[in-house]
Amino acid sequence: MRRIFLYVILGLFSVCLNAAYTGKVYVDSNRNGKYDKGEKLLEGVMVSDGLNVVRTTGTGTYSLAGHTGEKFLFITTPSGYYTNHKHYYRIVNGREQYDFGVLPLHSVDIASNGAHSFVHVSDTEISSKEGQESWLANIRDYAINEKAAFIIHTGDICYEPGLKVHLSMMNSENMGVPVFYCIGNHDLVKGKSGEELYEDIYGPVYYSFDVGNVHYIVTPMLGGDYRPGYTKENVYWWLKNDLAQIPSGKPIIVFNHDLLTTDDKFVYGINDSEFIDLDNHNLKAWIYGHLHINHIRKHQNAVSICTSTPIRGGIDHAAAAFRAIKVNGKGGVASELRYTYINKQVRIASVQNGEASLLENGKIPLSVNAYHTVSPVREAVCTCLLDGQKVVNSQPLYRRTDFNWYGEITLPDKYEGRQITAKVEVRFANGEVAETREIFAYPVAKRTGKVKGDWNNLLGNPEHIGISKDTLSAPFSLLWTQNVGSNIYMTSPVVYRGMIYVASVDENALGKATVVAMDAVTGAVRWKYAVRSSVKNSIAATQGLVFAQDVDGHLYALDASTGRLVWEKKLDVGGVPALNDGLVASGDTVFAGSGKGLCAVEAASGREYWKNTAWKQREGTTATLSLGAGVLVGSVQWDALYGNDARTGKLLWRVEKDGVRNRASSPAIHGEVMYFVSNSSLFVVSARTGQILVRKKLPYSVDVTSTPLVTEQAIIFGTARNGMVALDRETLEEKWNYMTGDALIYTSPYVCTPASQIESSPVLAGKYVLFGASDGAFYTLDCETGTLCWKHSVGAPVMSTVAVSGNMMFGVDYAGNVYGFVSKE
Repeated sequence: MRRIFLYVILGLFSVCLNAAYTGKVYVDSNRNGKYDKGEKLLEGVMVSDGLNVVRTTGTGTYSLAGHTGEKFLFITTPSGYYTNHKHYYRIVNGREQYDFGVLPLHSVDIASNGAHSFVHVSDTEISSKEGQESWLANIRDYAINEKAAFIIHTGDICYEPGLKVHLSMMNSENMGVPVFYCIGNHDLVKGKSGEELYEDIYGPVYYSFDVGNVHYIVTPMLGGDYRPGYTKENVYWWLKNDLAQIPSGKPIIVFNHDLLTTDDKFVYGINDSEFIDLDNHNLKAWIYGHLHINHIRKHQNAVSICTSTPIRGGIDHAAAAFRAIKVNGKGGVASELRYTYINKQVRIASVQNGEASLLENGKIPLSVNAYHTVSPVREAVCTCLLDGQKVVNSQPLYRRTDFNWYGEITLPDKYEGRQITAKVEVRFANGEVAETREIFAYPVAKRTGKVKGDWNNLLGNPEHIGISKDTLSAPFSLLWTQNVGSNIYMTSPVVYRGMIYVASVDENALGKATVVAMDAVTGAVRWKYAVRSSVKNSIAATQGLVFAQDVDGHLYALDASTGRLVWEKKLDVGGVPALNDGLVASGDTVFAGSGKGLCAVEAASGREYWKNTAWKQREGTTATLSLGAGVLVGSVQWDALYGNDARTGKLLWRVEKDGVRNRASSPAIHGEVMYFVSNSSLFVVSARTGQILVRKKLPYSVDVTSTPLVTEQAIIFGTARNGMVALDRETLEEKWNYMTGDALIYTSPYVCTPASQIESSPVLAGKYVLFGASDGAFYTLDCETGTLCWKHSVGAPVMSTVAVSGNMMFGVDYAGNVYGFVSKE
């Protein structure tokens, strides 16, 4: 109460001491930056001095009292107008009148019911203008093509060099739509106050604007690299006055560099009696960055949406992207990630190497992955040509995910023995067209697949890491492909009791994440189970059950035969960063969670055997739990690698030195020794003690999720820029290096174009190394020489590890496709 009284006194004192500020808000028709007689004056526009908020009168004028600590006068830019970053004036001693000119906004699309869209960008973290052209052009062209209402950057621009150049690169004039900024923790830099430089360039750190029927509010990061001059109290009192001007029921959306809360309700307050329940003000979304992750979470009434950086992979290996957010007339939001750097990519994933596959109904499946960063696909059509010329079949394809389009074709028997060309033409929303062709022999040869043993964890099972007991031979043929309806991130397929199991994510739209079971030989879907949120990493199977954990910490046990939920357990994990870790199962035990939520549970019931108490979550990691030598190895990105006793949960060791803390690779445990890559080194470590036995420095980054394949002669792993590498197991000198193509989507932290990036782990089958890569292809290499033996391009990134059983190999791509390949020999 004492603090409230003080603010009241200060407010009254400021009214007495400060001269009133006056001015008008007008439409600057001739764009000369000053009011001219006859120019339209705007009524009802909100104007603020950083504390007080008023609306302009019927004559477009306003009057503000000012306050102690005042810096700026600024307006709430009204819907249908923009200011080209001139929504504010810095208050100058002796000046009392400030007129605000706004410009009509013609290039954007705001529907009559108020519906519109905008682009969310965050954490660009640049230091100069050099090398920024492509992602900037992607965002600009997409915003213009889709007539976005505005672009919002939610902070970490960053540091002094970035702050000084970013606005000149991304502003309302050169981006073609209005651009707004937030301040991030790395934007608080050395000065009289942390925000001094930011304010000199970008203006006030909190303000609002209106678009359609929505009131948008920009709020600042409350702490960072240097202490800000503003306080939470400053923001709170302004926010309270701002919201007091908003009609009841009008939707609001808040931008900040960080998430306000992981609780169900959004409450912005300074003490127990002074707080704002934003849900009571019809909050629809809290949109932020900071964590370098792509994440959507449903709270009680609103959603929180985080977008990673558009330039490079996120901390938790989130896809490099910006986000397109559509807002309906009532303020409801829907979002879609737009992955940077992809230019009219089109690939027929189901027809490769002169072959097509055949469905049980006799039709030929056409699965097409198509993507263009700057414009969505509007139409995809497949035309079959005889001898490359005569049209024998043509039909439209239908969309299944943001990458994938599908159709089935039938050809007359009279074309037996002929070469058929499948031509796919894709038309994008901006009018651009792309085309691709693949040739196959007709009729399609019928092949048979068979599976033998289970591949029930990442890389098989904890006792036999990444080496198939089956001897497969290259080349492979595609037996079937199936799409699950949403993207598949780093969840590798599991083979269990003759079925294939995968799980998907819903980073674009809540409610689409599923666990899916398919027949291993035909690809036919046997069941789907909708989970609460994204499953981003490894699933496992044991005791007749399939286990998956979602990003919010829900652990599911599903009947492997029917998909029935047997039990569900809420793990004790934080809301953010999300739980991206993979789990592992062995015998009657499932090991799941992370940090204080890491636990061992009985597979059949979910009954807890033990729970970790020794270490906490921090930044998200895409590592999967590793099990061997009686030790469960867990991981925290930017922190450490931990070894817990698998039987009791007791912490045995912790390792963070020599670059181990910068790691996403899951250790491969062989006997009592484990192998993993981290930062720019290969490590050989005692699984029982955590002692680093060998550290081999590498001339390239290995900040990828790739777990090393350890054979008798070699150690093989993926890299962040240099494709697949094999080291001699005895000398640790490089044996071979196979360079894959440039990644379609960048996921490795702080790595951007160009890069031959491999997040998946290599698998050994006979004399061949099998893997998928971020360039959108599956590969088979000769293990001894690294020579390419077979390749199947799918046109969407492959970020997860393949599974092997019998004469079949199974893989997935980011487009949501599952592939069943059969060995020809």
